Amino acid sequence: MKIGLFDSGIGGLTVLKKVIENFGNHEYFYLADNLNVPYGSKPISFLRENLKNILSFFNKKKVDLLISACNTTDSIVKKTNFDTKNYSFSYVSIIDNAIKTIERNDSVLLLATENTINLGAYKEALIKKKITNLEEKACPLFVPLIEEGYWDGQMAESVLRFYLQDSKSKYHKVILGCTHYPILEKQIRKYTNSSIVDPADGIVGFLKNEINLEKTDGKIRVNYLVTGNTEKFKLLSKIFMKDVKYHPIFKKIELEST
Repeated sequence: MKIGLFDSGIGGLTVLKKVIENFGNHEYFYLADNLNVPYGSKPISFLRENLKNILSFFNKKKVDLLISACNTTDSIVKKTNFDTKNYSFSYVSIIDNAIKTIERNDSVLLLATENTINLGAYKEALIKKKITNLEEKACPLFVPLIEEGYWDGQMAESVLRFYLQDSKSKYHKVILGCTHYPILEKQIRKYTNSSIVDPADGIVGFLKNEINLEKTDGKIRVNYLVTGNTEKFKLLSKIFMKDVKYHPIFKKIELEST
């Protein structure tokens, strides 16, 4: 099966890694739009047009599944009447699958980008699940921190402390509402002392239970398609994916306007 994933940078690798670990040798295409990172503070009008270009790109690639490995763009799909049905692939929502483990009496902290929180797709979905104790916290420094490779150390600790110093033991569950954030999961867990919800796990469950995707053997190849700094993406992806046995192929691309 041809499987596409996309994100503004390395964040979506947190989804790709779990998909590869669970489903093995499929044909993977990962679009890293790091020319436009971060999405979390960009104008919605720009991101919406850019999303059209991304989906058109994957349509031309003739992927069977397109996994939204970006909560900001999935929020745009959900809150701006963006039609994903006029394409040849099946679109997989990360937000729909993120909240499946949230139960009615849970107190929830949502960590996400400014755009994801302002668009309100998570809040709307959680209200439908009768969640009444919800706090949303935008963490705009997380993505630049991660994209620059500061995943631990003094700088990372300072940023985490800034956002989470008052969050310890206040919530049952913390939703990592940006695919970059699981890279900081150990530190987030330490500062919140809560159960962590990684939306990538929901994606894996959806592919198993709804798509019936099977694990296949063979040499795993991933086609990395990068719009910006390819060398930086290559370096960070190798660090994050170092324990995954696969063959990565890196290619610089330019998205065409639709």
